[in-house]
Amino acid sequence: MEDFTRPAIEFFKKAKGEIAIVFGHDDDSIASSSVFFKLAKKLKLKPKLIVSFQNFEVDEKTAKKLEKFKNILITDIGDTPEERINKLSRKKLLLIVDHHLPKKYNCLYVNPRLVKKEIYMPASYISWLIYKQFFDSKEIEWIAAFGTLGDFGAEENKDLFLSLKKNFPELIGENKIKDRVLFERSLIGKIAKMIDACRIFEGLKGVKYASKVVANSKSYKDVLNDRKIRNLYKKLNTEFKKELKRLNKNKIEIDDFLIYEIKSKYNLKSSFASYLPKIFKNKIIFVAQKSNSYYEVSVRRGLKRKDDLSKIVSEITKSIRAKGGGHPTAAGMRVEDLKELIEFLKNKKKEKTLLG
Repeated sequence: MEDFTRPAIEFFKKAKGEIAIVFGHDDDSIASSSVFFKLAKKLKLKPKLIVSFQNFEVDEKTAKKLEKFKNILITDIGDTPEERINKLSRKKLLLIVDHHLPKKYNCLYVNPRLVKKEIYMPASYISWLIYKQFFDSKEIEWIAAFGTLGDFGAEENKDLFLSLKKNFPELIGENKIKDRVLFERSLIGKIAKMIDACRIFEGLKGVKYASKVVANSKSYKDVLNDRKIRNLYKKLNTEFKKELKRLNKNKIEIDDFLIYEIKSKYNLKSSFASYLPKIFKNKIIFVAQKSNSYYEVSVRRGLKRKDDLSKIVSEITKSIRAKGGGHPTAAGMRVEDLKELIEFLKNKKKEKTLLG
């Protein structure tokens, strides 16, 4: 299966001088870009971290910044228009490492779903597979692990976490390698939440700060001991408590579905959605937050649900003004009108279609 990483090996063998490493905003993006940054450094290359202005695509503004680079690596960004990537790759050595639905990109392209459609490997896990084909991966395992866990990919990629437990047992503890358990109870889960707090409270500025700390770190303790990151993490816990009080009063329950709109000025949507499955174990959960003229919606499933959320989102986006995607355990949408989504979920016939 690791043969799918060959384009990345080719890229790093051909690249010379500066490399632009472009990434999104979440834990998986920050972690995978940091692993590639460390790999490039060890290969005597000159990596430069560039956060895309948009989380799910290399937007035109970011693409413009990349014109001066001869070598470009894009990680964990899955929805860039094909024509934009293909135009960029004509005169560049361009590698994309991703795990979302494959596109028809004319460049070096690493995506496990090109080989096995239903496989789930976050970009951080893939970066670990690539790194260890060049060097001993012990020093970057914690980075790959918090990114993989941030995308709830621990259970599907246990070999990384078994290796982490062997080399750094304190990060796993006595916990089982279960995404929810590790996220809530382990030190590696705390690190994942600490890094995400930077994005939540400081947006792009926070993503840049967190990625700089991780990419230049000597160990995971650099994150745990960073004063700014620690303070943002404390703030996250406070905001969660406030939001839970609002949730009890303002949630909308429609049979198997739960819909809740966050009103906070902070971008809590994704993290809060990931917190709720242990509370609403039998629900499909939609957490929405207004962003400009549309709503961003994170979709999660309760602990007792086995529904494929990527398929649910696919069905919804066919029927209302929305676009989105994701994975069986976590998905997301951009919806023009939240009321339209609510009315869609109230339709009994649609419910049968969604839940099979």
